[in-house]
Amino acid sequence: MNCCVHCFADQGLQNRIEAETNGKGDCDFCESSEVSIIACEELSDIFDALFELYVNHPTAVSSLKENKAVSMHEHILRYWPGLFNPTKLKSKGVKQLINQIGRGWVGFNEPLFEQPVELQIYLNGEAEDDSYTIEWDTFASEIKGENRFFISKKLDLELLESTFARFAKTYPAGTRFYRARISDLPLSKEQLGKPPKAVTTPGRANPVGIPYLYISDQEETTLYETRISLHESISIGSFVLTAPLQIISLKNIVDFGPFEIQDKGFDIEEFMLIRPYLLKLEEELSKPVRKQDVNLDYLPTQYLCEYIKSLNFNAVEYRSAMKDGGYNLAVFNDNNLECISVEHYQIKELKYKWN
Repeated sequence: MNCCVHCFADQGLQNRIEAETNGKGDCDFCESSEVSIIACEELSDIFDALFELYVNHPTAVSSLKENKAVSMHEHILRYWPGLFNPTKLKSKGVKQLINQIGRGWVGFNEPLFEQPVELQIYLNGEAEDDSYTIEWDTFASEIKGENRFFISKKLDLELLESTFARFAKTYPAGTRFYRARISDLPLSKEQLGKPPKAVTTPGRANPVGIPYLYISDQEETTLYETRISLHESISIGSFVLTAPLQIISLKNIVDFGPFEIQDKGFDIEEFMLIRPYLLKLEEELSKPVRKQDVNLDYLPTQYLCEYIKSLNFNAVEYRSAMKDGGYNLAVFNDNNLECISVEHYQIKELKYKWN
């Protein structure tokens, strides 16, 4: 049977299929037509590193935090949500595809694909203590309540540098971003820049007195980020890169598939161990600044952003917690960003959704 590039969302796996394709044809799983296809057994060696992570076990409580039985395809869908394409394959289709790929694997055994499983790394003690999560909590507690500038419980900066470097990316000159400020009257281009040092308040990424330029991918994202109210007015500046911007991208860490992270230089198990730490950093950066926040809460992310800055990167990128699919950048050095225009809007309607 043949699967295709559209069955998967993992960019690394899509690239492999394109490189080894049997040509164009019809997919037996997602029913796409005239796409790059590949025989399932030809993916068995590629999936080897993923299948080997699993062992039969009554529950997956350690990895998924739910005390219930979980089959392999269910676990992969939960733990690696960025592997399969949810718009093309539902759970039943994923199970069929995994089984077909698994039957060409040298380690194939029926129970592993039909009975409940757990990740071996959580059963052999390597991940059961959530060591990186504990390290984050210990670091955050110390920097907020014990030591500010000389941390006694040393961070593994060599590991952090190696990890961050694998999430480096460059935005080319000409890329456009947006920044907004709530204002009754239209603001000038200069007024849409970062604030002066003397009035810079602490943010998720910047310390007090050290201004960073916070920008977003879309105008709509800036509206959500400012949390503007009905009938208020807002000025949105359009910024263009005049030179490439080198950044560390921490957006949507959970969506990286197991083969995409291999292309970034990680061993799958290595990434599984560091992922909780990265998810926590992304979560903390993405949280909107609130009036009731204590400034001490920003210290861990400020410290790590300044470390990224010390590695000569220009910015850190993270998902927007306010706009689904949107993302923001905290730019340390904005010399290569130029505000080319400003639009002034009044909010005429708001829509709310709730559960």
